[in-house]
Amino acid sequence: MRNYSVWILLFFGIAAGFAAVDFGVLAILAVFAVLSVFLIVFSNYERATYVLGAYSVIDFILRSVSEVLGGIWDELFLILLICLWIVKWILCRNEEGFKMTPLDFPVFIFITAMVFVLVFNSPDFSISLEGFRAVIQYILWYFVVIQLLRTEKGARNLCVFFVMVTFALAIHGIFQYIVAAKMPQGWIDKDEEEVRTRVYSIIGSPNVFGSLMTLASPVAVSFVFSMKKLRSKVFFAVISVSMMLSLLFTFSRGAWIGFMISVFVYVFIKDKRFLIPIVFGAAFVMILVPSVFNRIMYMLSPEYIESSLKAGRLVRWITGLEILGNNSFLGVGLGHFGGAVAMNHNLSCDVGVEVVKTFYMDNYFLKTAVETGLFGLFFFAALIYMLIINCLRTIKITEDKAFKELEIGIFSGLVGVICHNFVENIFEVPMMVSCFWLLVAVMMHLWYLNYYKNKDCETV
Repeated sequence: MRNYSVWILLFFGIAAGFAAVDFGVLAILAVFAVLSVFLIVFSNYERATYVLGAYSVIDFILRSVSEVLGGIWDELFLILLICLWIVKWILCRNEEGFKMTPLDFPVFIFITAMVFVLVFNSPDFSISLEGFRAVIQYILWYFVVIQLLRTEKGARNLCVFFVMVTFALAIHGIFQYIVAAKMPQGWIDKDEEEVRTRVYSIIGSPNVFGSLMTLASPVAVSFVFSMKKLRSKVFFAVISVSMMLSLLFTFSRGAWIGFMISVFVYVFIKDKRFLIPIVFGAAFVMILVPSVFNRIMYMLSPEYIESSLKAGRLVRWITGLEILGNNSFLGVGLGHFGGAVAMNHNLSCDVGVEVVKTFYMDNYFLKTAVETGLFGLFFFAALIYMLIINCLRTIKITEDKAFKELEIGIFSGLVGVICHNFVENIFEVPMMVSCFWLLVAVMMHLWYLNYYKNKDCETV
């Protein structure tokens, strides 16, 4: 395979030299990079999953080059991975065929429920179909990734790669705070002038960036405990602190809440004795950075509540509940209120005698309820419940300490993002929901390996 790769690269190198005259150097370099990645992936199909680990960077670069390419690359890559799995299934007959886990059925049931809503409640079918795609497409990463992962080492290396990419973004976020990067005036209230900036790196939103740090930082911490060499422990400790600092500088209260819940989950599963140092650490941060304490306390103030009831989360949640009350069973239809699809189409909804233009609901669970009714909310909540249960089962059956640490870190990050969705539409962001289901796939892949390993031991 290596000899063929060298000759193929040489051939395309020569061809690229001639083509650059007509098409430009940048275009040819981009094509050459894609071909090089393809050859690397073809030599080890498990590495294809690394692209999802770098989703944020790849998406930013491609959108900077071309909005069209930036809008379709993930769909094309999903199709490519499906094709790659089919090729793997044909050529690697000695490996597992279709791997099945306990989470497959709950995911399938949820997709079926969304199909039911799409068929029986679509005021505008094209918009509903777009809303359906926004909900379901990124969940499909779970099925594809779990089929392409082969070993425990491969899953661990994927997580290391994801952490390293996120670490680079965290360093960029810290740099933005140091130089006081410019931000839109609407990111803070007029009563919070002590907040000099809110960092966002290349993500564009401090709330989403904070959620990414919430997802990745517990995974980074898990490597601190699982690494054997001291310098490796120190290295991942630096990564973990950098992510937490960058999270702190987002000044995203929702991300802070999600992160603190993930910390408590991590400590509760690993060692409850860490709880007291964590509490003292949080208190120390609020004393050392008064703007953090003030931003949290402002959230509890009458001024914030009044502001939020006029044009903030509280009035949006109240409006969402009113809409749900009028459309309780199947909602207003997928993509028809509260999310990105409805915003793109500038939709509106009747609330009593008023017509209200759509907005971001700032609560993905409520957004799901408004669009799919209590029917859809039930199946979504059931999916999240089964996800949590099966992650806990994975941790329970894993005997290897290093991988148990990794599983605790992944699970804690997943819980943090789930909780963040109660105050944000985090699952509306393709990058975040893709990374979320990537780590879910890693967890279920580890379940698969550990379950059948233990089963084989029992039969011996």
